[in-house]
Amino acid sequence: MNEIARHFSPGTVVVANSSAATTSGLFPFGRFGGACVMIAATNSCTQIDWHGTNDPSVTPVKIYADGAAVTTAVTVGIHPVPDACFAVNYVVPVVVGGTTCAMTVMAKG
Repeated sequence: MNEIARHFSPGTVVVANSSAATTSGLFPFGRFGGACVMIAATNSCTQIDWHGTNDPSVTPVKIYADGAAVTTAVTVGIHPVPDACFAVNYVVPVVVGGTTCAMTVMAKG
Protein backbone atom coordinates (compact mmCIF):
# COMPACT_ATOMS: atom_id res chain seq x y z
CA MET A 1 0.00 0.00 0.00
CA ASN A 2 1.44 3.40 -0.89
CA GLU A 3 1.66 6.47 1.36
CA ILE A 4 -1.49 8.14 -0.02
CA ALA A 5 -3.62 5.06 0.58
CA ARG A 6 -2.04 4.36 3.97
CA HIS A 7 -2.73 7.85 5.32
CA PHE A 8 -6.06 8.53 3.60
CA SER A 9 -8.92 8.75 6.01
CA PRO A 10 -12.55 9.03 4.92
CA GLY A 11 -13.68 12.55 5.71
CA THR A 12 -10.50 13.98 4.21
CA VAL A 13 -10.77 17.33 2.42
CA VAL A 14 -9.22 17.36 -1.06
CA VAL A 15 -8.91 20.34 -3.39
CA ALA A 16 -9.96 19.59 -6.95
CA ASN A 17 -8.22 21.61 -9.66
CA SER A 18 -9.04 22.44 -13.26
CA SER A 19 -6.26 20.18 -14.56
CA ALA A 20 -5.72 16.45 -14.13
CA ALA A 21 -1.97 17.09 -14.21
CA THR A 22 -2.35 18.79 -10.80
CA THR A 23 -3.41 15.83 -8.72
CA SER A 24 -4.09 17.56 -5.40
CA GLY A 25 -7.65 16.21 -5.52
CA LEU A 26 -6.49 12.62 -5.99
CA PHE A 27 -7.86 10.09 -3.52
CA PRO A 28 -7.62 6.29 -3.29
CA PHE A 29 -10.89 4.64 -4.29
CA GLY A 30 -10.19 1.08 -5.45
CA ARG A 31 -10.30 -0.39 -1.94
CA PHE A 32 -13.61 1.27 -1.03
CA GLY A 33 -17.12 0.02 -1.79
CA GLY A 34 -18.48 3.51 -2.43
CA ALA A 35 -17.93 7.19 -1.76
CA CYS A 36 -19.48 10.62 -1.85
CA VAL A 37 -17.99 14.09 -2.04
CA MET A 38 -19.45 16.92 0.00
CA ILE A 39 -19.16 20.38 -1.53
CA ALA A 40 -19.70 23.37 0.77
CA ALA A 41 -18.86 26.10 -1.78
CA THR A 42 -18.70 25.77 -5.57
CA ASN A 43 -16.13 28.55 -6.17
CA SER A 44 -17.81 29.11 -9.57
CA CYS A 45 -17.17 25.50 -10.61
CA THR A 46 -20.02 23.97 -12.59
CA GLN A 47 -18.94 20.39 -13.24
CA ILE A 48 -16.62 17.60 -12.15
CA ASP A 49 -14.94 15.61 -14.92
CA TRP A 50 -13.89 12.35 -13.25
CA HIS A 51 -10.36 11.15 -13.98
CA GLY A 52 -8.49 8.14 -12.69
CA THR A 53 -5.20 6.29 -12.63
CA ASN A 54 -3.77 3.00 -11.44
CA ASP A 55 -0.77 4.69 -9.81
CA PRO A 56 -0.54 8.14 -8.17
CA SER A 57 2.69 8.89 -10.04
CA VAL A 58 0.91 8.53 -13.43
CA THR A 59 -1.08 11.46 -14.87
CA PRO A 60 -4.80 10.62 -14.53
CA VAL A 61 -7.00 10.21 -17.62
CA LYS A 62 -10.73 10.75 -18.11
CA ILE A 63 -13.08 8.00 -17.04
CA TYR A 64 -15.66 7.01 -19.67
CA ALA A 65 -18.88 5.03 -19.50
CA ASP A 66 -20.87 4.03 -22.58
CA GLY A 67 -18.67 6.27 -24.75
CA ALA A 68 -19.21 9.46 -22.76
CA ALA A 69 -17.01 11.16 -20.18
CA VAL A 70 -18.23 10.64 -16.62
CA THR A 71 -19.28 13.98 -15.09
CA THR A 72 -21.15 15.37 -12.11
CA ALA A 73 -22.79 18.80 -11.86
CA VAL A 74 -21.28 20.89 -9.06
CA THR A 75 -23.75 22.24 -6.55
CA VAL A 76 -23.53 22.72 -2.82
CA GLY A 77 -24.40 19.36 -1.30
CA ILE A 78 -23.33 15.73 -1.24
CA HIS A 79 -22.72 13.90 -4.52
CA PRO A 80 -21.98 10.18 -4.98
CA VAL A 81 -18.81 9.21 -6.80
CA PRO A 82 -20.23 7.73 -10.03
CA ASP A 83 -20.49 3.96 -10.43
CA ALA A 84 -18.14 4.12 -13.43
CA CYS A 85 -15.33 5.07 -11.02
CA PHE A 86 -15.62 1.82 -9.04
CA ALA A 87 -12.45 -0.30 -9.18
CA VAL A 88 -10.34 2.67 -10.34
CA ASN A 89 -7.40 2.69 -7.94
CA TYR A 90 -7.11 6.48 -7.66
CA VAL A 91 -9.82 8.94 -8.61
CA VAL A 92 -9.26 12.62 -9.39
CA PRO A 93 -12.16 15.07 -9.60
CA VAL A 94 -11.24 17.76 -12.16
CA VAL A 95 -13.40 20.89 -12.02
CA VAL A 96 -14.80 22.90 -14.92
CA GLY A 97 -15.86 26.57 -14.75
CA GLY A 98 -13.56 27.50 -11.89
CA THR A 99 -9.98 26.84 -10.86
CA THR A 100 -10.37 24.98 -7.53
CA CYS A 101 -13.07 23.46 -5.37
CA ALA A 102 -12.58 21.97 -1.92
CA MET A 103 -14.59 18.82 -1.21
CA THR A 104 -14.78 16.35 1.64
CA VAL A 105 -14.43 12.73 0.54
CA MET A 106 -16.56 10.28 2.51
CA ALA A 107 -15.73 6.68 1.60
CA LYS A 108 -16.93 3.39 3.02
CA GLY A 109 -15.97 -0.04 2.89
